[in-house]
Amino acid sequence: MVLPALLALASPASAQSRWDALAYGSSLSYADSRVKSGGVIAGVYGTYGTGYRHLVEVGAAWTGIDNRDGSRLSQTDASVAYSLFGSRVSGRLGAHVISSSDALTDGGFVLFGGASVYRLGTWSAGAEAAWSSYPDYPGGLDVIQAAPSAGFTAYTGDSGVLAGTVRGYVIHLSDDPGLGATDFFSAEASLGYTVGDWTVSGFAWGGEQVFAVRDGGFLAFNLSELHTGGFGGGVRWVLTPRTALSGGLAVERFQDVGFAGDAWARLFSLSLGLTL
Repeated sequence: MVLPALLALASPASAQSRWDALAYGSSLSYADSRVKSGGVIAGVYGTYGTGYRHLVEVGAAWTGIDNRDGSRLSQTDASVAYSLFGSRVSGRLGAHVISSSDALTDGGFVLFGGASVYRLGTWSAGAEAAWSSYPDYPGGLDVIQAAPSAGFTAYTGDSGVLAGTVRGYVIHLSDDPGLGATDFFSAEASLGYTVGDWTVSGFAWGGEQVFAVRDGGFLAFNLSELHTGGFGGGVRWVLTPRTALSGGLAVERFQDVGFAGDAWARLFSLSLGLTL
């Protein structure tokens, strides 16, 4: 899994001929969960862009989650994506693979892609799609997801830039994992304000998600959980023209399949970004 608050996906403005790298870590805590007690995540994310048109993204993350019965989930995720930018349109393709001690989703993989149209600094509209496959799930499990989105710049001036995004999720499962349904719907909104070397952002979402793919394919939720909402925020501080420090907090409500009642996951994250 990759941290949702810290993964800075590409835009034409960032697709210069340069290397960028991000190292991050986070702590997980759970409230009211009958299955999980806590965990940690650590990972790296990097990009190489050239000519304002081509961008390659790579990422790897290790996750360890402690369960209340004394067992431990250990998982490694790896992702890669390629984006092509034009003056008004862009396209993106990628893949995500999972190696996990969870026998049901070990060997799972995700293929994802998307396209968007935009006017730089004003608006954007697009859609992403993902196909997830978990061949070791009983009978095999395939997940199809579509996520349309729209972005806007609400304000640009001497005092900063205010921009936001709204996104919807439609998820279809090939089989019912024990939730009584195979189709799930949700929506999210995010807002960020940049002034000088500082950016403050926040997000919230509601609805239902199962086996969701987020952050443009770099975050795959592969455990048997029904997620029903969340919120959070973060701060980014540009230390020098080549370094930036970020921190964030995300809170998510979910239900473990087979157990009644809501549980909460809290994720505190910290990252350091470098331009090489």
